[in-house]
Amino acid sequence: MPGSRRPRLAAVSLFLLTVGPAAAAGAGDATLFAAWPSPSDTWARGYGATLSSTWFQVVNLEAEAARIPAQTLDGNMTSFTGSALLAPPIGFLTPYGGVGVGLFRQTLGSASDTGVLHVTILGAKVKLGLLVVKGEYRRVSLSGTPLLLMNHRVSLGAGVSF
Repeated sequence: MPGSRRPRLAAVSLFLLTVGPAAAAGAGDATLFAAWPSPSDTWARGYGATLSSTWFQVVNLEAEAARIPAQTLDGNMTSFTGSALLAPPIGFLTPYGGVGVGLFRQTLGSASDTGVLHVTILGAKVKLGLLVVKGEYRRVSLSGTPLLLMNHRVSLGAGVSF
């Protein structure tokens, strides 16, 4: 083999050895979800999106944005949450649980409140090729005296794994 090809072959081999297994394991997933918060007489069905990193196999890092309207037309809540999840994959199923912290903003008519949100999360993901389906439960704690109380939230979503 000529001397000029060896460095290129070594570089390509090293790239495939280091990047190949990580690409096969997947880097994360992006999902859209519908959410059903409680108390249901205060909140209507909401929606949101998550972006999860699965680089660390058993530990996932997740960013979420959610918007939940109140049952009254002049109220809603927007939240942004970052979470750390313990998520051991078991074949195509990945149960997960963890904690998160973020910011929320509620409006009710002309009044508004911004504060800190803490969540405890339990859920599961099913990966079928590129498709991800997930369901989860979040216990929600809002700081201060929020305009509208929220105790927990159940959500169901679907997205893609990458």
